Formats: sequence, structure tokens, C-alpha cells
Amino acid sequence: FANSRVRIEGNTDNVGARAMNMNLSVKRAQAVADYLEKQYGISKNRFVVVGNGPDNPVSGCESNSTDACRAKNRRTEFQLIAE
Repeated sequence: FANSRVRIEGNTDNVGARAMNMNLSVKRAQAVADYLEKQYGISKNRFVVVGNGPDNPVSGCESNSTDACRAKNRRTEFQLIAE
């Protein structure tokens, strides 16, 4: 996977202001990218950082009506992008 890029998506629940959640989701994804760069020496140019905010909830937790669902929606996901 030496030539692959990594898409890192940050997600949030829907509690709070939308603008705050969008910003938080980008920061969440960027924190993961920063960690991978520092810990493993992966070039920052290999990361695609995306903030979804509350727009990509886990299936079955769209309403964020329980603590468990809100916790599931506060996550980061990865995807390898082949070059």
C-alpha cells in the first residue's frame, strides 16, 4: 500500500450546533492524520481529511436518540484510495 492514499473521515452525533459539529469532525479526522504522521512517519500528503459532522450516522442510529447511538456516531473511519 506504499502508493495508496488514506481517506480519514471524522463524524459526530447531532448534539449541539451544526457548525460546531462540522468543525469538530474535521478536527477529529485531522488528529488521526497527525498521529499517523508523527507515530509512523506517513507523509501528510497521503491523507485526505474529511469532516462529515452529523451527516453520516451509523445505520440504526440516525436519530441519535440514545447515549449508545450518539457514542457510535462519534467516530473516525478510514478508506484506502489506490493510486
